[in-house]
Amino acid sequence: MDFIAGALAPEGESGEEFRADMVRERAFRVPMGRIAQGDDIARMAAFLASAESDYVTGLSISVSGGSEMN
Repeated sequence: MDFIAGALAPEGESGEEFRADMVRERAFRVPMGRIAQGDDIARMAAFLASAESDYVTGLSISVSGGSEMN
């Protein structure tokens, strides 16, 4: 399998460095109702590295819960 260039564009991620009120405020603005967790981003990275994505190329994939919908 050849490597095809792609990019992940996470729109923020929750973590210990964020206060609970900051997380709630950001999640309120996301259509999915929460901000990304590390696993959300890791699953997309795993998909892009797998054979299932062999026809996906030249994209910047937003992992944003819908906050950056076109």
